[in-house]
Amino acid sequence: MNIYLKIPVSGILPACKIPALYGALLLLAFSTAAIADVWDNLDSFSDDYQENEGIEEFIWKEGSNNLPDYPQDKNLLEVAGPPMYQNYQYLIDEKSLIVGLDGVVRYSIVIRSSGGSDNVLYDGLRCTTNQIKNYAYGITGMDDKKKFSQKKNAQWRNFRTTGATAYGLIFASNYFCDHSGVALKRDEIIQNIKYGKGEVDGLYY
Repeated sequence: MNIYLKIPVSGILPACKIPALYGALLLLAFSTAAIADVWDNLDSFSDDYQENEGIEEFIWKEGSNNLPDYPQDKNLLEVAGPPMYQNYQYLIDEKSLIVGLDGVVRYSIVIRSSGGSDNVLYDGLRCTTNQIKNYAYGITGMDDKKKFSQKKNAQWRNFRTTGATAYGLIFASNYFCDHSGVALKRDEIIQNIKYGKGEVDGLYY
């Protein structure tokens, strides 16, 4: 004999189908809760991602920096410079070139005019941020000896596109960094300088 349950909205439902209805309602409730939980997790993930934007900058720490010896001509390697300064020679001191544990490529650069006068700088370059810092510059001391003078309050700055020191983009693209923006090993950089093309076409507008 069938037992019937009267439901005001839907009419009459067989009692044997009550467990199925109860299960369906439970499944619907569970699914709704699961979907809500997924959206909550997505919102949480989005919040975490936004809070952690720029985390590389937050955790990166610059290593210690010691000034190298003043460059000697026998250790200089010619590199490409800004195309608007073709009457200048750009020369990197091979002996000074290092790649630090902090990912910074440090090097001495000699900018030599056609008249033979030199401007000497000691720089650091970051491949991950396309930035450069000038740590020191060359001077002639009271004893007529050339040496580096530490620059006060040196700051990281974006690559320049004008002026005699607009070589950061060239060095990063042609010599120092790989295609993913990571500094190459010292030997690889020297190989690029000695045997690479050093092309600058397309780097400037």
